[in-house]
Amino acid sequence: MNEVYENAKVFILENGNEVQKKLFLHLIGECNLSCAIEALKRYQNEDGGWANGLEIEYDGNVSTPMTTAAALGYIYLFNLLETELLSRTLHYLKSTQKENGSWDDPEEITRFELPPYMGPGIYVEFKTGMIIKWLNRLDLNTDDREMIIRARDYLIEEFPQVSKGDDMWSAIAYINAFGELPPLEQSEHIQEIMGWAMGILMPDGPPDPHTDELEWTFVQGMIHDDSPVLDSMKEKVAHAIVANQLQSGGWQHQFGTYNAVWAAILIVRFLRRSQ
Repeated sequence: MNEVYENAKVFILENGNEVQKKLFLHLIGECNLSCAIEALKRYQNEDGGWANGLEIEYDGNVSTPMTTAAALGYIYLFNLLETELLSRTLHYLKSTQKENGSWDDPEEITRFELPPYMGPGIYVEFKTGMIIKWLNRLDLNTDDREMIIRARDYLIEEFPQVSKGDDMWSAIAYINAFGELPPLEQSEHIQEIMGWAMGILMPDGPPDPHTDELEWTFVQGMIHDDSPVLDSMKEKVAHAIVANQLQSGGWQHQFGTYNAVWAAILIVRFLRRSQ
């Protein structure tokens, strides 16, 4: 496995941007907490939200919920929870959550060139679901957890309209929002929502964990999400990681080199945590 690590390290350091490199080095103990904070905080605005190119397809300086959700994920994944980065992010989310419980892009964002999934009124459920996903992983106080309750209520309210379609990103939004609810908290309606979402994402049903080989896109997705499902199949996941590593040291990714670097970093994180 040392060869896998070393090859991945070369790939990440040759292809990553500054924040990717610093967070990776923090992960492997070669960049201290202050170093990681300094690398990340340059993307955080005074209002506590995030922008400024943290997400490669949006380089505007107006805070957005999508970029803020990404930052929240990095704060969680790289153990930056006891920092001002998180407290300021929570302040931003509380101050920008809509009355209906959602998060959406502000009108000011339209001054910048935007990818098709960003802009006011576009994929509101996905932006909201992404934020719920990471907030749900945090040890929040009662007042902060109220944001999650309001956001889930919004998604439930919107479900009759959203479920008329079969959009992958909408399905992911609902998986993000409700997928980690304990069974006792999953009402029949939540089970209906999850059934709809899983039917879109896995029309042939979930992979059989008892098979010899795990499908790579499934493994990569579970690692990206830091899914607890991985705990029951660590050996098979490790085998898939070794089998799918490219000569470059990275792994195949459908969304380009930038995302392939993040994927490689999170694969290293998984391997280190599995030791």
